[in-house]
Amino acid sequence: MADANVSPTSPRRAVGLISLAIDALAATLFALVCVTALASSTWGSAVVGLVFASTCIVLWRGILGSSFGHAALRLRSVDALTGVPSFRFRGSRITVGRGTAADPFTLRARPIAGASPASGPGYRERSRSRLRLVVDDGSSYTIQHAALIGRDPTVPPDPRHTLIAIPDLSRTISKSHLLIEITDDELAVTDLKSSSGTMILGERTPLVPYVRTMVPWGAKLALGERHVTLQRRRWEGA
Repeated sequence: MADANVSPTSPRRAVGLISLAIDALAATLFALVCVTALASSTWGSAVVGLVFASTCIVLWRGILGSSFGHAALRLRSVDALTGVPSFRFRGSRITVGRGTAADPFTLRARPIAGASPASGPGYRERSRSRLRLVVDDGSSYTIQHAALIGRDPTVPPDPRHTLIAIPDLSRTISKSHLLIEITDDELAVTDLKSSSGTMILGERTPLVPYVRTMVPWGAKLALGERHVTLQRRRWEGA
């Protein structure tokens, strides 16, 4: 949920009025198009066009907090109580800039909850290679032993596993989507019965849920509509 207390960073009221004027102009132009298309000079065609355009704008505002004017000025209207777009038009609403911290559709990286490195010669040997997980939005994560990846992963199967949360507004990534483990020469990936599946780019079939599959370093995986690249990094301290 976005922080609703964003009035100091909200655009000035004049900008909101300009957005409203653009919406009114767009609705008027659509009404004129309806009159022209129907080859009619009656007010009925214009009224139908205005009602249709206004309905579309209301739906656009309620679902995405946007409109013709907001899209042109890169603004978004959100509910002051919840911080997200809403059809609760009778309550207090605020206008924020797109891509700012107050925009609920801005992707935000979450901190990685990593466990302390395990001791023992076996894990020292395996830890000579590190996995650098690069997400399609440019964010990256360094993994030492294994990682549980998803939209909101919880309770790793092993205390050495790292939890990595990838923001996904499309919700094609499951809460606990994939397990990646570092082996001597390759990587072992296991789909955790995700809703949209896991694909190795270049392959035709998705991974079988709960079946450990070996993939080479540098492989690219599709987790729903998001892509990740598995890069190898050497650890000089090994």
